[in-house]
Amino acid sequence: VVTPEVCVITSISFDHTDVLGDTLAQIAAEKAGIIKPGIPVVSSPQPEEAAAVIKEVCVKRKADLITAGRDVSWIATGFTLSGQSLEVQGRKGSYRITIPLLGSYQVQNAVTAVAALEILGLPKEKIERGLAGTDWPGRLQVLRRRPLLVVDGAHNRDSAGKLKEALRQYFHFRRLILIIGLSADKDISGIVAELAPIADAVIATSSRHPRAMSVESVVNEFAQQGTGAEKAEGVAQAVRRAQERARKGDLICATGSLFLVGEVIEYIKDLRPEIYT
Repeated sequence: VVTPEVCVITSISFDHTDVLGDTLAQIAAEKAGIIKPGIPVVSSPQPEEAAAVIKEVCVKRKADLITAGRDVSWIATGFTLSGQSLEVQGRKGSYRITIPLLGSYQVQNAVTAVAALEILGLPKEKIERGLAGTDWPGRLQVLRRRPLLVVDGAHNRDSAGKLKEALRQYFHFRRLILIIGLSADKDISGIVAELAPIADAVIATSSRHPRAMSVESVVNEFAQQGTGAEKAEGVAQAVRRAQERARKGDLICATGSLFLVGEVIEYIKDLRPEIYT
């Protein structure tokens, strides 16, 4: 459809398997469809199976492959609840990057972006300023501090696992109160397997979206994996219950679906009061 100046492939994991395939190699082959003859490719760090497919396609199409972590390296230098900083050694220079985003995967995303922006010829100052101004709602976003309320649009097992790691790495909390609702086509058993072990209390709910999984299905899956979960009719009720139960040092995390996360943001920021009254 287009002839780009650079092609970018971010981290590949299992998602949309009904369309993309049920192995990482199949999914990578679909993603590699964006690679054009002679056009440079930037890739985030990938699982070995996916990396091999991307490399093979690049060789066939005579496209230079630049990989974050190999050709462009970084050192994380610190973080707060407002973001994190890193030093990046690119192919054309070094950068001091600050991003208002949490999560180790966001560091990888930032490094991947630097590699692509170097190919586009953007100057160092614009790259640093642009990344510092990044806005990505719904990904490890801190909505409130007291009690601490975080939303994250993790919607497959891989992203749920990364959320689990990020909560442990970036937040200090006494108890985790989990608000969760999924879309009906997602890997509920995999997501629950990742998040149930770190949750001290679980409130299952659903978004207004027609694809939303039933609350009963979510509760049943937690029960099958040995964790109790209570039902809440809608996001507003779920958030209110979580806030009522939160004590000093507790963390509330809402996740499982971007639709759910969007509604939590709406409710907390009072963006659509007519719905939540």
